[in-house]
Amino acid sequence: MQTRTAATAMALTAAAVLGASGSAFAGAPASTPPTFQQIDTDGSGTISEPELLVAGKRERVSEANIRKAFHLVDRDSNGQISKEEFVQASRTQ
Repeated sequence: MQTRTAATAMALTAAAVLGASGSAFAGAPASTPPTFQQIDTDGSGTISEPELLVAGKRERVSEANIRKAFHLVDRDSNGQISKEEFVQASRTQ
């Protein structure tokens, strides 16, 4: 069972950080959420906390909330968000 904080962070990741707030990201139309590849700016195949911070700040999400969301989405605690973790977080709202 998720705590309220975990549920809030997952919703933040899925909605605000992943683009449902409606702001433009990387030149995409305002209604298009950023893709995994757009957030993974170094092309490593995973999203690092600094990459998520950049994406979240573009969405006007506080740094503290981005960090909380990152650590909750990074379910295996390896310091990276895999594509699988990203997809799972985007479905959890």
